[in-house]
Amino acid sequence: MMINFGSRRLFLCDLQSFKCIEGSFNAENYVLLLPAATILQVEVYLNFASQVVRHGCAEVCCVGEYSSALEDALDAMLELEGNLEVATTSLLEEGEALEYFLYGVGGAEPGLDLVAVVERNSTLRRALDSLIS
Repeated sequence: MMINFGSRRLFLCDLQSFKCIEGSFNAENYVLLLPAATILQVEVYLNFASQVVRHGCAEVCCVGEYSSALEDALDAMLELEGNLEVATTSLLEEGEALEYFLYGVGGAEPGLDLVAVVERNSTLRRALDSLIS
C-alpha cells in the first residue's frame, strides 16, 4: 500500500509483500522501519535487513522493546561488510519512533521514500495511520 505523504511516499508492507512493492519505491534512496518487539523479530528482521540494505537503503529505523538489540546487530553486520553509508536508529517508544520515521529521517529530504514493514503489526499500523491522517 502506498500513501502520498507531503513530498514523500509512504509504503506499508510486511516481509512477504516487500518484494511485490520493491519496484514501486525508489530503491536507490529509501528508509526502512522495522519492528523489534521480540527476540524472534530481531532475528527475522536482521536477516531481512541484511539482504535489503545492500540495495540503496539510506537508513533503518528500529522500533520496539528490542530495537536496540536489532540496531546493534545490524550495525555490527554493516561494519563487517564495510557498508558504513547506511544509518541506523532505534527508539523504544513507538510514538517517538514513528514521528522520527515520518518527519526526521534523512533530514526530511524530499523524494526519500519511506517503507514501513508494519502490515502484520496492528498497533504500529494504527499509530502510523493516526499520525498521517
